[in-house]
Amino acid sequence: MPGPIEMILWMLAAIVKFIVTPSIMIGRGIGWLSTVIICTIGASFGVLLFFYFGKWLFKKWKKLRGGRKRVGPIFTPGRRRWVRFRRRFGLWGLLVISGLISVPIASILASKYHTKDARMPALLILAFAAWAIVLTTISWLVVGSSS
Repeated sequence: MPGPIEMILWMLAAIVKFIVTPSIMIGRGIGWLSTVIICTIGASFGVLLFFYFGKWLFKKWKKLRGGRKRVGPIFTPGRRRWVRFRRRFGLWGLLVISGLISVPIASILASKYHTKDARMPALLILAFAAWAIVLTTISWLVVGSSS
């Protein structure tokens, strides 16, 4: 089990780059359960921070822009892809890909498009917990089979 400072740093790493943090932790010799717990707690803090910060940020942005007309295209290729993805897969699609995209991006997208769903932060935390188990298990099996 890592010390308190190292645990905080691992939690911050889980917020920033969730997909690689469990593999690096297993590679450094941290146990399976410790890795899952640390990554899940770090992702939970990140989800809560960025979900509610995202809500605040979008409110401030809307207030700042006021009633001004848009300059430039409304439908960019990236927005079209996101709208197509959202229509096809919805909330559950976001939860499934949340581990592949980062904690901040998944949380901000959830706060933008699923703000009225009160269970959204809890669902995101559960999704990241599931991703932590999956990624840690895969890393554990790879490291264990190579030894």
